[in-house]
Amino acid sequence: MQKSQRELLRMENLIQNLLKLAKIDAGTIVLEKNSRELKPFLEECRIVLMTRAERENKKINLVCDPSIRMSFDEIWLGEALENIIKNALDHTKKTDQIEICGVENSLLIEITIKDNGAGIDPEDIHHIFERFYRSRYSKDHQGIGIGLALSKTIIEKHGGTITVYSELGKGTVFHVIFPKLTNL
Repeated sequence: MQKSQRELLRMENLIQNLLKLAKIDAGTIVLEKNSRELKPFLEECRIVLMTRAERENKKINLVCDPSIRMSFDEIWLGEALENIIKNALDHTKKTDQIEICGVENSLLIEITIKDNGAGIDPEDIHHIFERFYRSRYSKDHQGIGIGLALSKTIIEKHGGTITVYSELGKGTVFHVIFPKLTNL
């Protein structure tokens, strides 16, 4: 019964993510951007996943200058960043760490999500943002390949870009960059 319930929740989550992608594709999503401090927002994203991290004996750390302000839709950007953090949790083992970092300079605001997990195979690195792409090397049998595609779409809808750097056995870093022009 518990296994059936878990599968139903997984299917519900999949359907919800597909609906979100369809709405974004159709242009029916209107971002409600508001200027706010970045650090408390990133802390909220971290807290959402702390129970899982603690259960798996992993750490999620946050480093962010408290003076950074940015204009964004907190629900949608939260969805994007939480998908990336979940992905990091999926590909790390006990005692591994994930670091969320927010920095800015005169041209951009950058959010990085870094882990010291398994890393991404070089064959896969150019495909991870494609819908339904699943690595043949992945040990995650639950994923469908929608989370990172959804994250990329949401970030781009905010005027940002996302890139990834990874080394097998050493970890992965996602760079989410927003030009200051989009945050006036």
